[in-house]
Amino acid sequence: MVSGMTEAGGPTVRIVLDLVPDSEPIEGWARGANGVPRAFAGWLELVDVLDRARQSQSPGSAERSTNRRGEQQ
Repeated sequence: MVSGMTEAGGPTVRIVLDLVPDSEPIEGWARGANGVPRAFAGWLELVDVLDRARQSQSPGSAERSTNRRGEQQ
């Protein structure tokens, strides 16, 4: 989902975060342009999820895998 433009004129992507309150380490789910929620636990996993979400992909081209909780990513 392209949600805007940068100052340089390039597109931006909206990433929606759902965070578990008071979790230690940080924990939750992120949805990028393809709308598929990806779980994360910890800052490094969050960075990885954000990096994957920002990569240009059409909604049907994203690979789905299973995370350690058994949920589809």
